[in-house]
Amino acid sequence: MKTRWLALSCCITLAAMLAYAQNADESYQTARVLAIEKLAANAQHMGDSGGYKISMRMTDTIYTCRSGGPAAAFIDWAPGKEFPAKLNGKVLLVKNPDGQVLELNIVGKKTPK
Repeated sequence: MKTRWLALSCCITLAAMLAYAQNADESYQTARVLAIEKLAANAQHMGDSGGYKISMRMTDTIYTCRSGGPAAAFIDWAPGKEFPAKLNGKVLLVKNPDGQVLELNIVGKKTPK
């Protein structure tokens, strides 16, 4: 009887550890969209198709970013929405609800007083 309880508790512990490991993205933090603005396309440089200017707050820092990409990737983005994000040098990696990771180029940052 003790052996069964020990085996059952080991299985439960192992299952819990595996579930935690699958959901653990400890390097991602919550970032909140402060502002998002669609930029106009540059008529002189047709390769510059506009993009987005996005301000995001992660912990105590506000990041001003620019990003291109399809409008569908940013369709759910609005001030106040939160997304998992992490810093990677001068790029803010943000996960969309569909699991797609978007790269936002950081052009400025500030820490409010």
